[in-house]
Amino acid sequence: MINDLINNKQIDIHLQPIVSIKDKKIFAYEALTRAMDRYDEPISPLYLFEQAKKEDVASTLDEYVRELALVKFQKYYHSDNDSLLFVKFDSSIIEKELAKDFISAVYKYNIPPKNIVIEIKEDKIRDTHLLKSFIDTYKKHGFLIAIDDFGTAYSSFDRLEYLQPEIVKIDRSLIYNVQNNLITSELLSAISNMCHHIGAIVVAEGVEHKDEVMACMQKEIDLFQGFWFSRIKEEIDEESSYELDKSMEYIGRMSKDLFMEKMETKRDLLEKSQTLVKKVGDILEDKGVHNLELLDKLITQKSKIQAIYLIDEKSGIQVGDTVIHSEEKYLFKPTKAGKDHTLSKYYFIVKESQRGDYLSAKYVSKASGSICRTYACKIEIQRVEYIVCFDILE
Repeated sequence: MINDLINNKQIDIHLQPIVSIKDKKIFAYEALTRAMDRYDEPISPLYLFEQAKKEDVASTLDEYVRELALVKFQKYYHSDNDSLLFVKFDSSIIEKELAKDFISAVYKYNIPPKNIVIEIKEDKIRDTHLLKSFIDTYKKHGFLIAIDDFGTAYSSFDRLEYLQPEIVKIDRSLIYNVQNNLITSELLSAISNMCHHIGAIVVAEGVEHKDEVMACMQKEIDLFQGFWFSRIKEEIDEESSYELDKSMEYIGRMSKDLFMEKMETKRDLLEKSQTLVKKVGDILEDKGVHNLELLDKLITQKSKIQAIYLIDEKSGIQVGDTVIHSEEKYLFKPTKAGKDHTLSKYYFIVKESQRGDYLSAKYVSKASGSICRTYACKIEIQRVEYIVCFDILE
């Protein structure tokens, strides 16, 4: 069957763009195999490659479709010498070490290896040393390596560092509805951060909704691929490129608006916190730092303020108990007088910074178990330097 499909030219390569929103351009094209039977009905790619294994012609099919991909990519490369082509290598081909002819094929079509990205599903290959040897061979020739479908099955974080790919493609299962799923959202953040720390570019695969794209943008995902931008096409023509440009421009505007909104929210929070610091200073300047219970009224007036506490700026030791409006929970208790805050990030930054204040990222308050931010600011009370801290509910 497979040889007949090849001989009758019933196998073709279609493309799906991988886009960079920040650069407002198509970054790369992924080559995807498509085949039709004699009745012009589509054949599933999964079935196609499984059948090739049964007929013992997997390497023949693999080499054939990769060469078709090179032929199709030529015009896109000549139009933009920075564009890349993503091609897949079947794991069984790598394990049998049958993929070496691809290097000569690339040179045959005058495409530099630096413009070719080899996609590997590393979770399908158990022999890590064999996989590393394959990757090293292709890297020596200048090819780029992408780990495909990362985040599924047996994907290994340790392996990622060992293999050192240039690109990591995060599987659709972690992208789907990420804006509404706390667990996958945190996993996606962790993977994105880790990839950037090892110097890898991150691709979000299978994005189908603008909210997924926006959530990924907030996590510093570099590139995007999926139906929201473009379906898989036989050719990426001018009309397709125009639609892609509109999609990228739209997301760019939304991202900029969201960033400006967050900046405005943060600015407003800082201004309100600084006003509150002055009120705290006025009360304690008049009544003294040992009358912190007088601050209780400030908390009830400010619904977002959950707790206030005071730290001696010089020693880092808390002065008085935390003033808090929250039911005490198991594992979560407000700090008391005498608590040492010298290892707290907010104390150290405020003490050493010229600004003299700091707004933390969101975290789980150890005082209440609620999601909050801490605003800390230097303050002088009766000629002594303190740091006043507010826990602000999110």
